[in-house]
Amino acid sequence: MEVENTLPIVPGRGLVTKNATKLRLDFMDEHDLPVEHMGKSTLEVSEIQNNIESFIGSSEIPLGIVGPLKFTDNEKEEIVYGAVGTLEGALVSSMNRGAKVLSLSGGFDAKVHWQKMTRSPLFLFKDESESLVFAEYILDSFEEIKQVTKQYSNHANLLTIDSVVRDENVHLKFVYSTGDASGQNMTTTCTWHAMLYVVDKFKELSGICPVDFVIEGNGASDKKVSQYNIEKGRGIKVTASCFIPEDIITKVLRTTSEKMEKCFHPSVKLAKEEQMVGYNINVANAIASIFVATGQDLASIHESGVGILKLNRVEQGLHLELTLPNLVVGTIGGGTQLPKQAEALKLMGCLGKGKVNRFAKLIAGFALGLEISTYAAIVSGEFAKAHEKLGRNKPVKWLLKSELRQEMLLSSIDSSYDKNEIKEIITGDAELLENGILTNIAGKISKKLIGFVNLQLQFNAGGNTSGISRNLLLKSKALDSEIIKGIHVMAASIDTDLADLIKEYEQHLEYKNSHLKELDMNLYFHQAGHTFMPQYFGRKKISKREVFYFIQEFLDYSKLKIVNSENSPELWDLKDVKSVLKVMSKFHQDSNTKSVPSVQVFEAWKAIPLYDKLLEIVINERADPDNIEALNKIKADMKNWESEAALIQIPTTVIHNDFNSRNTAVRENGNPCVYDWELAVVDFPTRDVVEFLSFVLPVNFSKEEMWKYFDYYTSLYSNTDAKAWRAAFIYSLKTYLATRVSFYEVSGILIKYDFSNRVLNVALLMLKYLQQDE
Repeated sequence: MEVENTLPIVPGRGLVTKNATKLRLDFMDEHDLPVEHMGKSTLEVSEIQNNIESFIGSSEIPLGIVGPLKFTDNEKEEIVYGAVGTLEGALVSSMNRGAKVLSLSGGFDAKVHWQKMTRSPLFLFKDESESLVFAEYILDSFEEIKQVTKQYSNHANLLTIDSVVRDENVHLKFVYSTGDASGQNMTTTCTWHAMLYVVDKFKELSGICPVDFVIEGNGASDKKVSQYNIEKGRGIKVTASCFIPEDIITKVLRTTSEKMEKCFHPSVKLAKEEQMVGYNINVANAIASIFVATGQDLASIHESGVGILKLNRVEQGLHLELTLPNLVVGTIGGGTQLPKQAEALKLMGCLGKGKVNRFAKLIAGFALGLEISTYAAIVSGEFAKAHEKLGRNKPVKWLLKSELRQEMLLSSIDSSYDKNEIKEIITGDAELLENGILTNIAGKISKKLIGFVNLQLQFNAGGNTSGISRNLLLKSKALDSEIIKGIHVMAASIDTDLADLIKEYEQHLEYKNSHLKELDMNLYFHQAGHTFMPQYFGRKKISKREVFYFIQEFLDYSKLKIVNSENSPELWDLKDVKSVLKVMSKFHQDSNTKSVPSVQVFEAWKAIPLYDKLLEIVINERADPDNIEALNKIKADMKNWESEAALIQIPTTVIHNDFNSRNTAVRENGNPCVYDWELAVVDFPTRDVVEFLSFVLPVNFSKEEMWKYFDYYTSLYSNTDAKAWRAAFIYSLKTYLATRVSFYEVSGILIKYDFSNRVLNVALLMLKYLQQDE
C-alpha cells in the first residue's frame, strides 16, 4: 500500500547555492521558523559547499587571543599565540594565566610520538573456520593490500593491518599515517577500495566469500573514547612538559608546590579506582576552544579530549607533563580551508603542509597551561571563591535595551525641562565609549544592561529649539553588590585571603551605594546650578527591577581640549590644573556631610586588615625596591589612622573620591568637566586634591611645584592654617596609597593599568616632600 507523504518539503534539500539558500530562508519565513539572526551570514556559499548541506546561515562564537606563550621546538625558542573560540567566560583568562606561568618558567617543550588514523571494517562469514582462514590471508597479503590503498590517496600511508577474530566475524584494523590531514575521509576511501580488492582476491584464492562486509564495525572507536586507541594510537599522540619554579607557583598561581602535590596524588588514586579514562583537569575546554577557532572536526573533541596529566614535585618546583594520546587534528582539509579558520591556523604558524606536528605540540602546550592554571585555582581555593554566590538576590525582571523607548525615556527627563518641546528620543549604541573599570568588573558577573547607551533627543519644530537635536548618553548602573562580587571574583584569582577580606569589609568600602550615588550626585549638582559636569537630563529608579540609570550630555571628544589623559600628564599645564582645583574647591565648600544621603562617611581604619593585605601584596610582588621602605611605613602607620584623622582641623565634606584625569576633561573653552561620581564619600577634601595631582604631575616634579598647587587650593578657603592643611594632605596621601593605589597595583597582576606605577611613584614623592616639611 502506498503511503501518502504529507510532510512539508524544504526546498533545495542538500544544495548549497545562493538560490537554494534563499528558497530555504523564504520557506522558513513562510512557516514562522525563526531565522532572523542565523540567516545573517558573511560566509560565501562557494567556500562552504563541501562543509555543509541545506545551508541557512551561521552562528558566531567569539574568539579570544591566548599568549604570549614561550615554546621550545628542536632547541629553538619562540613566542607563540593562539586564537580560541568559546562561550564560557573566564576560560581565555585562565588559559592566559597558564601561558604566563609557562612563559615565566622558561616555556614548554613537546614531543610527537606518532600520528595514526584507523578504519576498522567488519567481515561476516558462515563460521569461525572461514574467519580464521580470512585472517591468515590478510596477514600474508599486507603488501598487496597496501599497494591498493596507495592508488586512492597521496597522503594516506598504510602502516599495519591487525585482525580481531570473534567467532565467525573478523574485524580488521587498518592503521594509516595521513600527513597533515586528520585523515578520516581519505582512510575511509582507501579502506573501502582495499576491501573490494580483498573480497574478490580472497574468493579467487580460497573459494570463500564473506556473507557480508561493512566499512566500519566500530572497532576504530571513531569519535569515541577507547582504551585500545589510547594505548595503540589513533590521531596524534603528543606530550608537552614543563618545569615551574617555586617562586612562580607562589606569585602567579597563589599556592605552593607542596599543596599541589599533596592534593594531586589522592585525586589520581580515586580516578583510577572509579575507572576514569585518563586523568586531567579540563583538557576538553582547551581542545574545544582551539578546534572551534581552527576548523577542526568538532565531533572529534570527545576522543581528542582524553588527557593524562602527571605532576611531580622536584627540587625548587614542579615538573608537569600532559599527554594527549588521541588528538585528531589536521592543518589541511575539512574546515581548515575557510578564511577565518585558516587565519587562526596561520596565527599559530600551523597552516598548510608540514605543520600538523607543530599544531599538535602547540595544542598540548596551551592545554597544559590551562591544566596548570585551573588546578592551581582549585588547590588555592580561588576556584570556589570565584564561584561563590555572595548573597545574590532572586532573579528579577531586568531592564532590557528594547524597553528604552519613547515613553520610558520621556518619563526619565527631569522636570526642569519642557517635555512638550521634545519630539523624539532615539536609542543607539555607544560604540566610541569604553565602560569604566567598575562597570567592566560588574559586567563579568551580570548579564543585565550595564553601561552606556547612546540617545538622540530631537525637538519639535517651532520655539527656541526648532530644528535642534542633542546627543545624550544613558548610563545604566550595576548594583553595589554586583561591583563587590566582581571585585571578589577578581581578587580570588590573586589571593583567596584578599577575596575573603573584601567580602568581610564590604560595608566599609567606597563601593557601597555606588548604584545610587552617581544618580544622586548628578541630580544634586543640577539642582544647585553647577556646570562643571556633563549637562544632566534626568534619571530613572525602579528598585524592585534593579533599574538605576541617568541621562546626561554626550561628550564629543573632538570638542574637548583634554580627555582620557590618565597616561598623558604632559597635557596638563598650570592653567588647566588650577582651573580644576578651583572647581574642586567650589563643590567641596558648597557640599556638606549631609548633602546627599546615599553618600556615606569613609572611615578607612574600619577595614585595616584589607588594606594591610593589599599593601603586603604590593610590597612583596609589585613595588620597586626603592619604594618598599615607604610602603612598609604606611603599613605600620595604619593603626594610627583613626586618631590621626581626629586631630585634623579641616572639616570633612562630600568628595568625588575618584578624582583623576580618567574622570576629568577640559572643554575647548578651558572649563573643567568632571564625571563618574559613583565612589563619592564623605572625607577630607584633600583626598581629591592628592589623587588628581598624582595623575597630572610629572614623575620628576619638584617640591616647589607641588606646593604651588597645594597653596593655590588652600588659598581658596578662609581657613589657611598651613599646619592643619599639611596634616590633612599627609593623612589623605597615606589612605589614598593604601586604599586606591594599592588596588590598582594589585589588580595589575591580572589587568595592567599603564598609569598605576607612575601614580604610585608620584604619590609617594608627594608624601616624602610633605613629611620633610613637618
